[in-house]
Amino acid sequence: MKYTSVIFDLFGTLVPDIAGPPYLLTAKQMAKVLSIPSGTFVEMWFGTAYERNIGVFKTVQDNIKYICTKLNARINEEQVSRATQIRYEFVQQAMNTPIKHSLETIAELKRAGIKIGLVSDCSPSEPEIWQTTPFQPLFDVTIFSSIAEFKKPDLRIYQLAMKNLQVRENECVYVGNGGSNEIEGAFKAGLFPILILPESDSETHLQPGKGIIEYAKEHGKMIRNIDEILTLFR
Repeated sequence: MKYTSVIFDLFGTLVPDIAGPPYLLTAKQMAKVLSIPSGTFVEMWFGTAYERNIGVFKTVQDNIKYICTKLNARINEEQVSRATQIRYEFVQQAMNTPIKHSLETIAELKRAGIKIGLVSDCSPSEPEIWQTTPFQPLFDVTIFSSIAEFKKPDLRIYQLAMKNLQVRENECVYVGNGGSNEIEGAFKAGLFPILILPESDSETHLQPGKGIIEYAKEHGKMIRNIDEILTLFR
């Protein structure tokens, strides 16, 4: 089978995953500037992630204001702006920190004439931040869940990416770290799924579950370094 395109996940695949302790600390910092007990805010912030990722909230500010309203917290626009900026800077730093070999791998694929797509579950701020990253010029198609208004593993998000890339299912590879059950979703959408594992086994909070690993073994492929996908195109 000759593959003509690759669709990449973003967080944990091309750039560091923002899940885990650093993001928790960021949410607590947001709570502090809003003068809301951190435990209460953190619970609601992570509890509204789904809505944030499918565009229910058109901006991160809207999400913050929603939480504050639910908590009867009296806030002003300056506090909302500061809380938004804290998260923005955290995500921007992550999105501008390419994982080793990611840029070089994509550049080599482009030189070989391979079409490059992105499918990312993300909040409304990430599409804007994407424009500041070194990845932006290398991608032919980008699908952000907060704009598409559906997220992985919904088959429509993969189908939309393939439609925009103008490729058929059996011509396309999907590469992701396993979040949002994306490996199974990609396979069911007709793509060849590749699960990329964290570089270090010590990163326990980033390790995919056993079920995801077994699914990838049965239906696709597993890699540790992103440049290993190049063998599929030689």
